Amino acid sequence: MAKIFFVGLDGAEKSYRLQTHRPFTLGRDPGNDIILRDPKVSRHHAEVVFERGFFVLHDLASANGTYVNGKRIRVAPLTHGARLRMGNTYGRFSEELPTESEAAPLTPGAGEVFADPFEQAVPPTEDLGALDLMPTSQIDRVSDLHTLPHDKLDPAELKKKAE
Repeated sequence: MAKIFFVGLDGAEKSYRLQTHRPFTLGRDPGNDIILRDPKVSRHHAEVVFERGFFVLHDLASANGTYVNGKRIRVAPLTHGARLRMGNTYGRFSEELPTESEAAPLTPGAGEVFADPFEQAVPPTEDLGALDLMPTSQIDRVSDLHTLPHDKLDPAELKKKAE
């Protein structure tokens, strides 16, 4: 379950539960899902959208900007504990783990098979020390490479290259 917490100018903290099936708008306008009563927040300041498995914060061309972890953003994925700022209003994003009743079942249902992670083979890792690595500055560069359009090539040479 994902939540956004905001501390208002009065010092009170409010939490908002985010849903994956619809975007949440943030701003000063009363029509927003999350209303931030701060004169430095734009009427339609930002939007939180669930995209590709992540909650993403989009700045809606706000006058004073949207900040995530101290950096001004236009679009930024939200991760657990991310610090938010819009105008003089501060907030944070929390993505809590589901409770035991919300979590996936620990035993497979009819027709399901769960793999035991401790019984799966661990892929071998390469010993990078055994590889003969060299810095890219020491690699020979191709400097005499020339290209020609197809219509400039000799047909006999084209046939030779095709074989």
